[in-house]
Amino acid sequence: MFAGVFRMNPRCPRCGHEFEREPGFFQGAMYVSYGLGIVVFTVLALLGDATLTPRIGVVAAMVVAAVVYMPAVPVLFRYSRVIWAHVNVGTIPPGEA
Repeated sequence: MFAGVFRMNPRCPRCGHEFEREPGFFQGAMYVSYGLGIVVFTVLALLGDATLTPRIGVVAAMVVAAVVYMPAVPVLFRYSRVIWAHVNVGTIPPGEA
């Protein structure tokens, strides 16, 4: 689906499936990304609270959780688009199109 970290291919290079059916199709992926982001950050915050708060304090533990979360943002962006496409478009195995 992706040609780079953030750039998508307009069509599947293997089967020719058009990914974006209409302008703004992937806008719904923002909601998927938000949900995934909340889950990932909550897990990081709880781990930070349980392991780091007694040593460095709650504010510093949350800062560490936020810094650890930042590299996950591009991954969540990509997976949210993949999930959105699967839920709304579905997939057709190659050769069955």
